[in-house]
Amino acid sequence: MERLHKVSAGFIFAFICLHFANHLIGLEGTAAHQQFLEAARLIYRHPVVEMVLLMAFVIQMITGIALSRVIWSQKKDIIHQLQAASGTYLAVFIVIHVAWAFAGRMILNLDTNFDYVAATLMTPVWSWIFLPLYALAVVAVFTHIGCITYDIFKKTDKRLGVACLVVVEGAGLYVTYLVLMMYSGRLYPVTVPENYTDIFGHPVAAITAAAASTEAGPAKEDAATKPEEKPASGDQ
Repeated sequence: MERLHKVSAGFIFAFICLHFANHLIGLEGTAAHQQFLEAARLIYRHPVVEMVLLMAFVIQMITGIALSRVIWSQKKDIIHQLQAASGTYLAVFIVIHVAWAFAGRMILNLDTNFDYVAATLMTPVWSWIFLPLYALAVVAVFTHIGCITYDIFKKTDKRLGVACLVVVEGAGLYVTYLVLMMYSGRLYPVTVPENYTDIFGHPVAAITAAAASTEAGPAKEDAATKPEEKPASGDQ
């Protein structure tokens, strides 16, 4: 079972790298995010690749929950406990995330792009649900990877294993902060299209105002620094 878990993890890890690269490229702006997304979709939305990924996720969840039960029943060390807890949360999150993505595509007829995430994180009620959901998922991914790196290096140097876990976890917290701030419209102005706001509601007024002031800021500075025009000598 553990071998099957590792094999399916290989496919999922490749997808996660591509997925997180898309999120981080979004820090350059929504246009860069969309451009990368369209290129990435040529790979993971290919019918064969999509089916393999879905199968890998199913295998990962089934084997992961079984392995977590073994860890808890044997009362292994705290690192294994963290690995089991983060893996269990990710299993739950994957079901919700995949269902939400397919609902957007098949039922709501929306493009599940930057706007789809931003619409849920910038509107009341929805943000209360999805903000902690996404935050814990990103932290869980890095926690799970950190625990694996610890398990790899502890056999040769336990201190190096702990250091790897701390570094990976720290990187995860920073990525979580950046990504959620970006999709919440707090890193740069984000305008959610009408077809999304019609379903999810309009963004929080405070965020909209902050985005508007950011856009107006440079214009005000230009006006303040522009030299005052003197009247022509004939008009004095």
